[in-house]
Amino acid sequence: IFNMDETGLFFRALPTRTYVCREEGQRKTVRGTKALRAKDRLTLVLCANATGTCKIDPLLVGSAKNPHCFRDQQSPVPYVNQKNAWVDREIYRGWWNNIFLPAIRKHTKEPVALLMDNCSGHDPSCADPTGQVEIIFFPPNCTSVFQPLDQGIITTLKTLYKREMLSSFAAAYDKFEELQELAKKVWPS
Repeated sequence: IFNMDETGLFFRALPTRTYVCREEGQRKTVRGTKALRAKDRLTLVLCANATGTCKIDPLLVGSAKNPHCFRDQQSPVPYVNQKNAWVDREIYRGWWNNIFLPAIRKHTKEPVALLMDNCSGHDPSCADPTGQVEIIFFPPNCTSVFQPLDQGIITTLKTLYKREMLSSFAAAYDKFEELQELAKKVWPS
């Protein structure tokens, strides 16, 4: 049994809360900057089986045709672009045919049930030509009780992403002078 769900990721937004010791002051939140409210967004399509033994490669849906972060290297996960960075029927069909079905065939020969919400972007006409996979749509306005990926998996993924992002910021801050010297060598004034 597999579950598929999408989630939005504001990949440039910094956390809006932090832990502050009482000795440092009474302030409990971070001072506001535009980086805290960055609206640059990706959609992640996530899919895994009930036991967690098979995690399908996530699909990134962004709005840029050629993102700057992939100019020197290829994306480590599948990436597609769409004007609003949403999953539409065309992107869903591509995920179904090029990512999901090959991963299922590689993982098992047994029958598979794919549980997912009935979002308008999910193409109900997609069917497995071999009959191995059956799609089961959740009822409308289904809560996270029925959506396994919403029961902490997506939240954990986003938390780990924020932690890695903040760790890389802290590492860059520690090497600030070294990075400034390198920048002067590359772009002399």
